Amino acid sequence: MIPVLPDTAPFSPEQRAWLNGFFAGMLGMAAGNGAAATSAPAPEDDGELPWHDPVLELPQRLELSKGKPLRLKLMSAMGQLDCGQCGYLCKSYAQSIAEGAEKDVGKCVPGGKQTTKALKRLLEEEPAGTAALAHEAPTAVLPDFPPGPSRDRPARARLIVSYPLTKGDRDTRAVSVATAGLGLEHEPGDSLGIWAGNDPQVVELILSILKTKGNKAVMLEGATWTAREALTSRVSLREPTAELFALMADHAKLEFEAQRLALLAEDDERAPSYGIRDVFDTLVKFRSARPPVGAFIQSLSRMQPRLYSIASSAKRYPGEIHLTVGVVRYDEGGRGYLGLGSGYFAEHLSPGRPVPVFLQKSHGFRLPTNAATPIVMVGPGTGIAPFRAFLQEREAAGATGRNWLFFGAQHEATDFLYRDEMEAWRDKGLLTRLSTAFSRDQSQKIYVQHRMAEQAAELWQWLKDGAYFYVCGDAKHMAADVEHALVSVATTQGGLDAAGAKAWLAGLAKEGRYLRDVY
Repeated sequence: MIPVLPDTAPFSPEQRAWLNGFFAGMLGMAAGNGAAATSAPAPEDDGELPWHDPVLELPQRLELSKGKPLRLKLMSAMGQLDCGQCGYLCKSYAQSIAEGAEKDVGKCVPGGKQTTKALKRLLEEEPAGTAALAHEAPTAVLPDFPPGPSRDRPARARLIVSYPLTKGDRDTRAVSVATAGLGLEHEPGDSLGIWAGNDPQVVELILSILKTKGNKAVMLEGATWTAREALTSRVSLREPTAELFALMADHAKLEFEAQRLALLAEDDERAPSYGIRDVFDTLVKFRSARPPVGAFIQSLSRMQPRLYSIASSAKRYPGEIHLTVGVVRYDEGGRGYLGLGSGYFAEHLSPGRPVPVFLQKSHGFRLPTNAATPIVMVGPGTGIAPFRAFLQEREAAGATGRNWLFFGAQHEATDFLYRDEMEAWRDKGLLTRLSTAFSRDQSQKIYVQHRMAEQAAELWQWLKDGAYFYVCGDAKHMAADVEHALVSVATTQGGLDAAGAKAWLAGLAKEGRYLRDVY
């Protein structure tokens, strides 16, 4: 019998799961040195995972996983980015849920509500921890939990500066945080996780609406917090949950509000049609529904960290980390809305203030080990961030490999991020090629994939010369369009048919030469 840590042990669920897996592994090795005791069968080879592609829509991914074990069905419902915001990779998060070690199915930030609903539906059809799992040989693939700062034990960096890189209506910022002595050793391609706090003004408004003092004690996940602490840093005030609608329906004093809330509890995706964008909107819209603050907080989804690609090299900027942050800001229905992470840097932090951070290591999005290898980088908008780090690293290391950057934005005059740096690198030869696409500067929109098509012959030659090809940015549209353009280059320049071009690209990915950091 393998002992496990008691639920009362002072560890988060992720820490407890990792430690239990560690001890189980140690005991398994010890048993292997003595008489053959009860041993688990070897883990099955899952083979190809065709749904592990963020370009595919959720229904397509679920269809591809039909007939597979529960853990793989659950995996197909994830966002497929392996971004680490949940504290796992897609596959290990799914397996931990399937084994019953992870109870929270709302951690997949890229997948959002769609993923949460799909996971709940799959678990209703085949509950976690059932006998159906017995033949699957669970291998306790649990989240990496290295020493030093982590998702659940963030370090306290300090904001150095946050200033606009853009000049027009769009607000994209260069953010620098001081990290000396925090154990955040990073490489180009890594990301920085940020635990942003909710808007303090919104928190105070919610407390006022619920007629609750901020220092009132509430329970959340076995710990005691003040209501203000929980609303500021433990729960999400973004999209309201079905659980919140159901709770408010139970406490609504007006019948028509109770009925509408009950309908939203059954289908929370209808909320925007009622002018409801977040939790605060819900309270304003349904004025007769005022649940107790403890139950209210329990009904909200848990806060998740925001990840940002690191935009600097430790060789160039030791003791600090740079980020490129696009601020999400819009008005609707007479109210202004601000992105959680981006708004945190744009509105709620001043230089010198602490920032809870952790390092998210890249899963393969790395520079070639051979410094002479050429690289092609496609990074429109904030997707330029890791490539700024790549170029700083190559410059500091004296790498001889050629570098080609495709950058895109709306307007050259206002949206060309890091323009002075990029043009200086081009002029000195570090950037062999700098290809730009500014979509709104002419009547016909031009994007990075169009520049790839225009320079297809040279691009194909770089790839024949062994170049690595990197993409960073939007998964659904930009990355898919770039992939189609790359396949087109292989057909027009390489003489391959459509099937051959796709097979060539798959081979490039298997070689580790086609790498994507998409979101």
